[in-house]
Amino acid sequence: MMNVTRREFFAGSAAAALTLYGGARPAHAAGRDTLVVIFQRGACDWLQMLAPAGDANYQKARPNIRVAPTASLGVGTLDGVDFYVNQSAPELKALYDSGKLAFVHATGLYTVDRSHFTCQDNMERGTADADQKVTTGWLARHMNSISTQGNMAPLSALSSSSAIPTSFSGYPQTIAVGNASSFTVGGGDANALLLRNLATGQTKYEAAARETLDAVSSLQVGLRSANTSTAANAGYTGGAMSNALRSLAQVIKMNVGLTSATVDFGSWDMHNALVNEFNVRGQEFSRSLAAFWRDIADFQNSVTVVTMTEFGRRFQENANQGTDHGAGSGMLVLGGNVNGGKIYGKWPGLAANNLQNGDFIVTTDYRQVLAEIMVQRHGEATLSNVFPSLKYAPLGIISQAIS
Repeated sequence: MMNVTRREFFAGSAAAALTLYGGARPAHAAGRDTLVVIFQRGACDWLQMLAPAGDANYQKARPNIRVAPTASLGVGTLDGVDFYVNQSAPELKALYDSGKLAFVHATGLYTVDRSHFTCQDNMERGTADADQKVTTGWLARHMNSISTQGNMAPLSALSSSSAIPTSFSGYPQTIAVGNASSFTVGGGDANALLLRNLATGQTKYEAAARETLDAVSSLQVGLRSANTSTAANAGYTGGAMSNALRSLAQVIKMNVGLTSATVDFGSWDMHNALVNEFNVRGQEFSRSLAAFWRDIADFQNSVTVVTMTEFGRRFQENANQGTDHGAGSGMLVLGGNVNGGKIYGKWPGLAANNLQNGDFIVTTDYRQVLAEIMVQRHGEATLSNVFPSLKYAPLGIISQAIS
């Protein structure tokens, strides 16, 4: 269910969406991709997701939880090291082999902090330890930046959850759609009717309220009647990530000019019995992503998906056959204009002298991956406004920039 906050209610941001359904739907905003940011909250262990399974140091440090070097799950090398996707995520291997998915290893946030809350907040604001703290989110700054170029659709930013994440803080046009099939004013139709009856005056606030309610109603109808013929056979699991991505796919297929969207998928904080827990989360993650990609088959050339997580895990497994809070992690990028079938980044090595206080280290700032997508597929012309301290150094992940 969508809960309309006071800010959203009177900002009139959703009200503008009303125009989407009164006539022809707009073309994709200014030729930009829809950027989908999936946050693996809880600190996903990317040494398990994309494992250097044949490395002797890896095998020694993780005797009970290590990923086996299964030939059918091998996805290539980085700096001479062979990598294998987790056995729970074979769909990632298939997407990688299709040339549309790329991995980036040893990524993350340059910080000494190991707090989930602090690191998630820093990543969503686009900052590192050396940066001044900012009050807005990196996606909000990016959306405000490209908005100056004009031609932004009313429904340009969406959170596939019941709340708007910090990354969109500062972009009031963002709307939250936790579930497309139940998208409505908080409290349901009865509350919507009550609010409409209360907003009968002619003040600008009441007029905005009526317009917002009309927009919510129109968007609700549009979402429920969106073309879902591919969704039925896409392979969604019915789990949390699948439900979020299925709703997002519905919006994308409506072709209303969605520019940026966020999806949360948590519970990666696996201090105990990691193997079983990881198999469950990894399967949901992999199957849901593959189903989403099938579902938007007609829109793949205008969608880019990127994942992030607040930090990685300790290299050495703990006494409970789990892993504790660490540093380096990984990301994936999926899209019609991605140079996929390749692992990007710089492999730091796993020997004792390559670790930092026992941690797998960060060699690629996570913001470099985000920046390349924004510049190449979103037309971001003032990157310094989004990531002020970042020196742009694209990795070559994107195959073709927007014209």
